[in-house]
Amino acid sequence: MSRVRATARLQLHAGFTLDDAARQVDYYAALGISHLYLSPIWRAVPGSTHGYDVVDPTEVNPELGGERALRALADRARASGMGLVLDIVPNHMAAHADNRWWWDVLQHGRASPYAHWFDINWKAPLAGGALQLPILDRPLDAAIEDRVLRVEHEAGVAVLRHHEARLPLAPGTVPDAAPDGLRGVIEAQAYRPIWWRLGDDRLNYRRFFTISSLVALQVHHDAVFDTVHRLPLAFLAEGLVDGLRVDHVDGIADPQAYLQRLRTAMDSACATHRVAPLLWVEKILAPDEELPASWACDGTTGYDFMDQVSAWLHDASGEAPLARQWQQATGRTTSFGEEERRARDEILARGLRSEFDTLLRHLLRMERAALPASARFGRALLSRALTALLVRFPVYRTYATPTCFDEHDQRRWDAVLDSVAREEPADTALAAGWIAACFRDDGGNARARATLRRRFQQLSAPLNAKAVEDRAFYRYGVLLSRNEVGSRPDHFALSTRALHTRTLMRAHRQPQAMLATATHDHKRGEDSRARLAVLSEQPQWWGRLVRTLDRRAARVGMALPPPAVRHMLWQTLLGAWPMQGLHDPRSFAERVVQWQLKALREADLFSSWTDPDSAFEARTQAFIEQLLLHPATASLRGTLQQAAEHVGAAGARNGLAQLALRLTLPGVPDLYQGAEGWDLSLVDPDNRREVDYAQRRAWLDDARRWPQLLVQWQDGAVKARLLRHVLALRREQPALFAEGTYQPLHADREVAMLAFQREHAGQRLLVAVARHTAAQPARQGAALSGSHWGGATLTVPPGHYRNLLTGAALVSDGTPLRLRQLFDGSPVAIHSTC
Repeated sequence: MSRVRATARLQLHAGFTLDDAARQVDYYAALGISHLYLSPIWRAVPGSTHGYDVVDPTEVNPELGGERALRALADRARASGMGLVLDIVPNHMAAHADNRWWWDVLQHGRASPYAHWFDINWKAPLAGGALQLPILDRPLDAAIEDRVLRVEHEAGVAVLRHHEARLPLAPGTVPDAAPDGLRGVIEAQAYRPIWWRLGDDRLNYRRFFTISSLVALQVHHDAVFDTVHRLPLAFLAEGLVDGLRVDHVDGIADPQAYLQRLRTAMDSACATHRVAPLLWVEKILAPDEELPASWACDGTTGYDFMDQVSAWLHDASGEAPLARQWQQATGRTTSFGEEERRARDEILARGLRSEFDTLLRHLLRMERAALPASARFGRALLSRALTALLVRFPVYRTYATPTCFDEHDQRRWDAVLDSVAREEPADTALAAGWIAACFRDDGGNARARATLRRRFQQLSAPLNAKAVEDRAFYRYGVLLSRNEVGSRPDHFALSTRALHTRTLMRAHRQPQAMLATATHDHKRGEDSRARLAVLSEQPQWWGRLVRTLDRRAARVGMALPPPAVRHMLWQTLLGAWPMQGLHDPRSFAERVVQWQLKALREADLFSSWTDPDSAFEARTQAFIEQLLLHPATASLRGTLQQAAEHVGAAGARNGLAQLALRLTLPGVPDLYQGAEGWDLSLVDPDNRREVDYAQRRAWLDDARRWPQLLVQWQDGAVKARLLRHVLALRREQPALFAEGTYQPLHADREVAMLAFQREHAGQRLLVAVARHTAAQPARQGAALSGSHWGGATLTVPPGHYRNLLTGAALVSDGTPLRLRQLFDGSPVAIHSTC
């Protein structure tokens, strides 16, 4: 096993297999990556493009090349001094015919030995003791009458088929081709196929978020844990892989117990290895939330870092004027909290209705057992109180267990109850207080309390994700660079001091936490966010530009989309506008249309996934295509091009600053595939497009010097150079980055930058990065003139240093050094001792 220095996330699918990844090992080794961090490799639904719809965790996906290809990749990685990290999915599986455990439950119901593997409520009202499957494209009677639901024979075995879906028939049930006979066959099964529109109300199994095709696993059961982890633990024991990434840890009933069990199993599997295995968790942290210290893991996959460094790039003074512009243009609220709360109400009422009703029924049973009839609140009031609690929960979830409710959880609940008391009627607040007492009280029925804790926490997490990331983010458009997974738009900016504080905390608590600025789940690419952050420095310019674009679009006779849609579209176009100009307008238009369709349906204002307004969507698509493709709108495209050029250089400086911090702050930097160059991607699937490896290999041999790359920044080579040089230093001095101290440095006056030093065993690294550089002329490219610094100085520890990017020598005798000299025309300064 090899020590981790830097990871590279690869998205595997049938178009980019394990064999394809093996062909790029030499490139990543030359770049300085120590570990390839693979998307899920387990057998998934045929044709899966992401791998999180696992059907068999005990087999490497044949579509990716199977175990043979994994071993070949591991061998090639080892030969290059690299390792592998695997992504595991213990929270859910695909509810698919290829899932043999799910198939057995469908066939045998509660008699199946795997019935306890999945979180199924067999006693749910209207279920009749059967598993409800919302797979039909029409009501059941119509599906039977139209013969889209029918019995077919496959290899001599009778199955129930609905289009591509296949369902087993229980032993002893006799198929009959007649409609009345088919109804009898269906009634004899342990499941009931129902119209998909009934799913949110009738579903009696827990899902991954609101995706009915992904059924939740109960990994706390021994058999489930052993099955899910058997193969990754075997690969760890063999030394084939070096670490694991746990997907959606908040979906697990007791993350702390799960991680302790997994860590113990991993340590046992790797007992003879020289290097301890790595364990990261996918976890979204609120701005004031910390990863529980008791979790036996190396940290998160980096959403918290992504949020912090992005917020640091934003100018706090721009929030108010941008918010006013948004409200004046759209009439929508400037309070993200209000937008979020409305979205939570809607998700509870519709998308997560069945999960909410399951929790509510449990509370009603607890009420009947604890209170006399005269003192009970009743269904309606308890429903309002439960909703009031859930819509206000400030974090994904708390982590109370059957035996533990700690002070961190207590503070969260107290804050929510205070909010309910201030904002809700007295009866709702009283009922909410009773629910909270049931949740945290050590008395009463321990089993009922444990169930309440588990179900509440496993509902608050998907509610937070769906309401914030998949709805409110597409409704609230003050500045889209703050609408990112792991971020909150109402935490608009972060001070240098606050970023130092968070970095010191991470260095102390999780020194091997992953640092990411782009992921397979991001809403927009890291450099698109960096470019849009410039608008926080120039809100008035942006307001004028939006009015100009609106006016010119109307002047050429374009049918304008509603203001909220249009305002977010203008931002998206500016953020994603190609660095070197619109040379392939049709491809760009297709990408933007794809983003716009998803944005409309996620927002659920003008269209939705469940009830798409095809006419509205067509009009919006026509607007985008006319804007980007029609000759009559050439002047509009020219305006957008000029706008992109206006903010592009400052955005590039932000991108370089962001990368420099990811590579040098305490933690393990993660490179998302393709982000060696400028990443202006949109939300998935756009952020999972094919990577141009030929271009990235060419960057390794680019002979241009750093100042020239800064001037010719548009092609992305300058970003690739920064990445390669720092990764090379990490390879040369791994202990400096893994164990080196972190000491903030401060200039002699207030200046827009962040500086620090890392030190270990006599080796020292000096890093300084600029921010808020929009006032710099765009004509000088990504270079930074001395006017940004004025006469500011920084006290640099004595020593002989080498500029990592230019090779120039720097000698310090401990007296203050001018920042102009330290940065030498670059937005980032990285110096290491000679």
